[in-house]
Amino acid sequence: MTHLDALWRDLRYAVRVLLKNPVFTLTSVGTLALCIGANTAIYTVVDRVLLRSLPYPEPERLVEVATHFNTGEDETGQTGSTWEHLRDGVTSLDLAATARGFGTTGVNMVAHGQAEYVKQQRVSAGFFRVFGVAPALGREFTVEEDRPNGPAAAILSDDLWRRVFGADSAIVGRALTLRGEPYPIVGVMPASFRGIAPADVWTPVRPWRRGEGGGQNYDIIARLKPGASWAQADAEVAVAGDPVMRDLYQDARVTPRLHVVPLQRSITEDTRRPLFILWAAVGVVLLIGCVNIAGLFLARSVRRAPEIATRIALGGGRAAIVRQLLAESLVLAAAGGAAGIALGYLGIQAFASLLAAAFGVTKDIDFDVRVLAVTAAVSLLTSIAFGLFPALQASRVDLRTAMGMTTVAGTAHGWPRRVMVLAQVAMGVMLLVGAGLLLRTFDHLMRLRAGFDATNVMSATLSLQDARYATADRINHLFDATLDRIHAVPGVQTAAVCLTLPYERALNVGGRWVGARPPDDVVPLLNMTYVTPEYFDALRIPIVRGRVFAPADNASGAPVIVLNEAFVRRYSPDQDPIGRQLA
Repeated sequence: MTHLDALWRDLRYAVRVLLKNPVFTLTSVGTLALCIGANTAIYTVVDRVLLRSLPYPEPERLVEVATHFNTGEDETGQTGSTWEHLRDGVTSLDLAATARGFGTTGVNMVAHGQAEYVKQQRVSAGFFRVFGVAPALGREFTVEEDRPNGPAAAILSDDLWRRVFGADSAIVGRALTLRGEPYPIVGVMPASFRGIAPADVWTPVRPWRRGEGGGQNYDIIARLKPGASWAQADAEVAVAGDPVMRDLYQDARVTPRLHVVPLQRSITEDTRRPLFILWAAVGVVLLIGCVNIAGLFLARSVRRAPEIATRIALGGGRAAIVRQLLAESLVLAAAGGAAGIALGYLGIQAFASLLAAAFGVTKDIDFDVRVLAVTAAVSLLTSIAFGLFPALQASRVDLRTAMGMTTVAGTAHGWPRRVMVLAQVAMGVMLLVGAGLLLRTFDHLMRLRAGFDATNVMSATLSLQDARYATADRINHLFDATLDRIHAVPGVQTAAVCLTLPYERALNVGGRWVGARPPDDVVPLLNMTYVTPEYFDALRIPIVRGRVFAPADNASGAPVIVLNEAFVRRYSPDQDPIGRQLA
């Protein structure tokens, strides 16, 4: 009999034995399915986000420009002036810019007389060239289109082109309307192109030094040119950005430096540690499952001792006994692995939106050969992990004791089960400690004073990036009319408008105390938002000193600001801020 014949015989016998023990079989398969399913789902995300290369030509040559501080932190947001200095002063990189965080904005698009809600991303000229992907139809943006007040232009995604425009091959040159303005269509991207953030339509970013460009509102990406090295690009970026850094950060305590980092590392920086921690946690759960099933096998081997002893007495070798018991483990692992793949797939589909928001993966994430291969390997290793030790123990059965149907108690026969119990308890305690720390952190966050009271407060979002609101007068008229109508709603006590809600990304600018002596006059970073007078009443924000805004604090009056306590403690600890001027 060949080895394959023997293996096939052992597998068939294992299936028959397991079918005769449905409770044991279902318990083992169910445990494995849950453990392997969790590992499969998490590995799928880890593979997509961290392990797999970016889906662009030569992804290892893609970089992002970051500001490195002497505290060891990196900040990828850059100003419009930084972009201009690098664009005009760096020769080793093919550079492009995009809106901060590779973000998209939901806008209303009008085409064929119908409105469609789409995701718009603003990118610079050369953006698609940097990624190494050319439009399937038309062209990408020109330098002129990317200048302030340059001509409008739009590039469509393949999905939007097919879904709204019926895959019209003559679409280039036609126009669509975004935010009330016409945008001629200059190109369509291929179906294979997937940006860092999913977008339906791209428009020129048009970075500039004033207004929006004065804040940290752009990500600068680049591709190393042929023959250029990382060291050369890093040095060039640092030299070109030095004047901008010295102008932006005049505090001697802050010594920033521009440098380049791999694009994949940059966009996964925030998710890398949480994903690995989550992966390690489900790995420990799998180990607990293996130890649990190994314990079941040990307990079962006691009941099967007479059977095993009889087989040995009739001439069956111990190796054959071990092989047979391992075959049972392999059958259980195969069934658990198959069920785990199904559970992992269902978990990915059920939590697609949550995964997309938490880890930046696209909602169409799916299994592939790599994931299936890893799952198969995990199942095989799992069968060995929980089956080998019990099989070796069972093959050492005492023939006289087993044939006499008696049990010999003692340390030599009981220690394997005690080891299994201790292993389960140790790993369980480790997970419980981690879960306890997580719950404690969550409880601490829930108990923190937010600084405002959001009880019975409702919020709504509107976009002012529309041709109808191109002037300050039109914006103010919109605010006044909106607040008047909201105040007229029964039950409304107060209403206000703000640029950003608490804890959302605000404007960030540098400042300086007027009349103060250097270096105490510098405020390196000030997070700022615009609000209407009733904002503080609406959120019940207490006023420690001074006053809040009044209706007279408008464009025709003197500019005034309200500071929070954290700002005062850091930048005006020894002087009363009331009456001071901040430029």
